[in-house]
Amino acid sequence: MANLSHLFQPIKIRGMELKNRVVMAPMVTNFATEDGAVTQRLIDYLVARAWGGVGLIEVEATYVRPDGKGFRNELGIYKDDLIPGLQELTRLVHEGGAKVAVQLFHAGRQTSPAVTGTQPIAPSPLPDPSSGVVPRELTVDEIMEIEEAFVQAARRAQQAGFDAVEVHGAHGYLVNQFLSPFSNRRTDDYGGHPEGWSRFAVEIVRKIRQAVGESYPILFRMSADEYVPGGLTLAETRAIARYLQDAGVDAISVSAGNYASPGLIIIPTMDLERGIFVPLASGIKEVVSIPVIAVGRLHDPVIADQVIAAGHADMVALGRALLTDPGWVEKAQRGEIDEIRPCISCNQACANYLLEGKSVSCLVNPGVGREREFAITPTQKPKRVVVVGGGPAGLEATLVLAERGHQVTLFEEDPRLGGEFAVAALAPRKEELANALRWFIREVRRSGAEVRLGQRATADEVLKLKPDAVIVATGSRPKMPAIPGLMREKAMVARDVLMGRAMPGKHVLVAGGGAVGILTAEHLGLMDKEVTVLELTESVGGDMTADRRYWVLEDLADHDVGIITEAEISRVSDAGVHITHDGHEETIGPIDSVVLALGYEPTRTLADELQGKVPELYTIGDAVEPRSAVEAIREAAEVAYRI
Repeated sequence: MANLSHLFQPIKIRGMELKNRVVMAPMVTNFATEDGAVTQRLIDYLVARAWGGVGLIEVEATYVRPDGKGFRNELGIYKDDLIPGLQELTRLVHEGGAKVAVQLFHAGRQTSPAVTGTQPIAPSPLPDPSSGVVPRELTVDEIMEIEEAFVQAARRAQQAGFDAVEVHGAHGYLVNQFLSPFSNRRTDDYGGHPEGWSRFAVEIVRKIRQAVGESYPILFRMSADEYVPGGLTLAETRAIARYLQDAGVDAISVSAGNYASPGLIIIPTMDLERGIFVPLASGIKEVVSIPVIAVGRLHDPVIADQVIAAGHADMVALGRALLTDPGWVEKAQRGEIDEIRPCISCNQACANYLLEGKSVSCLVNPGVGREREFAITPTQKPKRVVVVGGGPAGLEATLVLAERGHQVTLFEEDPRLGGEFAVAALAPRKEELANALRWFIREVRRSGAEVRLGQRATADEVLKLKPDAVIVATGSRPKMPAIPGLMREKAMVARDVLMGRAMPGKHVLVAGGGAVGILTAEHLGLMDKEVTVLELTESVGGDMTADRRYWVLEDLADHDVGIITEAEISRVSDAGVHITHDGHEETIGPIDSVVLALGYEPTRTLADELQGKVPELYTIGDAVEPRSAVEAIREAAEVAYRI
């Protein structure tokens, strides 16, 4: 059993004593009302993490003025009317055994009139890198008014029962906009040099300290490196950290990046190394005497403990890992690390949903924000249920059904479980998909469900079991186009290439530039193949989140993978692959192999054959329509809780 003793030592931040070194990072959820009020959904979500053992829960970025709102259903703390709801939130989190802080926030230019109803404001009238909207430059009098809004928000937080406040000075929002020469071009006392850039933040902290008293903790979150030309680097932020400590900050949470940083590095994907921001936290810790909190892909408890043991930071903040498993802390403390439902840093349903204006969720845990609805409650009427298909949808359905007390038989015609999830895990830098798959398989095995591998579930086989309900999760199959001259020995499908069932020659054309196509091209590029990707639309990776697409395209460029867009194959001959591009025919060749990644079509045969022959029949996931694993797993959970 791993020694995690450093992670579970108590620590004190001014007047607040924490039972362990684990912080739940502040993550906007879009669970609040449109005017920023607390909802039962938000409370349930936070309380689940409190009961899961977290030492300090930092409630999401909470706007201090209506013009500082960054997201449509973000939490607010801008008026006294919101205090009763916040009091209920803190009361119930405290009952769960955690301390709770609130992050005070103003979006500055990093919002839009569609959200706030007014022109964004900023230290300088520079376009927002994410929306392109030009903000209005703040006057000195207006700066003072915003500082007072932070002070009044801190007063409300203290009155509402929060144990601490954190000032959000990271990720390109208003306080960070003042701190950084990337966004602050002022020539008055609030710009021009590190002390001027820091003035706004320092004045906020000093004024909050005067309002809340000497014993109340004030935390500060900063981007220690923005990873943009002309932005903050560790050299500047080390100086800023000292200014903040002198002003009265009691702990610094060290993140990185803004919305102009490459690949939305603020929320690092699986393509980037674990503990990516730890060196930044270590650099800040060297120059301050207050506790430092590290963040950034620390979801492995062993790595998290090592960060503290090595002295790089005093605490660790977990964000997405606690979305995926609210009980991360308790499981780690019991030494049951393999039981932690693993975050895969895919960003599909957390960060990406938020940027699309949706409520956050999680690919691996569809119960995020639905904790009450998805609580495991034993069924009063156990049923005999057959699940067909051992991909992510079938595994989730099987697990939930078995946990609820149903008698479950899972069929998978392949000799191994996982479906397309197992295929995707074979692509470069996607090994963490395999971690999630191993967890699903292990939990299904522990659940007591009967698993029949290598056995095709025909309608007759299913009906022999006399099921009360059948869930068809048979997935989809690759599309095979009718292209003249596309010989069997020259063409192969992408999934077979990734699984090692087919090996292309030296010169390869990948037909299809969606996620499967470009991940296959990346895989082949690493094998020193000469690869060209052909895509019908105007860009590749259109079905990927923008952050992950960025890192894959960078890798493709590093391996000289060619990309041709707005083109399609017309025929294949000995001379090569003939394509239609820009209204005329071109030939790419000679080509040894064509790898097909032209999408999928649902496998519905079994569902059609069972129609009307079983009491309950459900078709889920790609068997309905090829989509992402997010939809497949969510549908599986919804059906399994319904039966």
